[in-house]
Amino acid sequence: VPHLVIFVTDVDAVPVAALGRELAHAREFPRGTNVDFVQVLPENRLRMRTYERGVEEETLSCGTGATASAILASLLAGVASPVEVSVPGGVLHVQFDPDLKDIWLSGPVERLFRGEWLAAR
Repeated sequence: VPHLVIFVTDVDAVPVAALGRELAHAREFPRGTNVDFVQVLPENRLRMRTYERGVEEETLSCGTGATASAILASLLAGVASPVEVSVPGGVLHVQFDPDLKDIWLSGPVERLFRGEWLAAR
């Protein structure tokens, strides 16, 4: 999943839907991209909001976005693993080795729906 990660000073001030839509469909991304707006906080923490392609709106959480943001924050801003990523839907944790060969994402899981698909006879 492609991601454009943008570091900001105040993630709450970002017009995620409007700006995310514009950037996600810019000509540089012919197939579209997710757009993650990320604020670096003290103590290896991030706050992230994501505009998700396909959904075409801000989403409550994005695991691939949290992972991409944590790794880039490590490489560009000195954030160390494990990284706590706060998203509107909760808190995710990203842990990785210095060589980035092993990366783990963890967070809460909640069942929102259960259903059955009946095959046509």
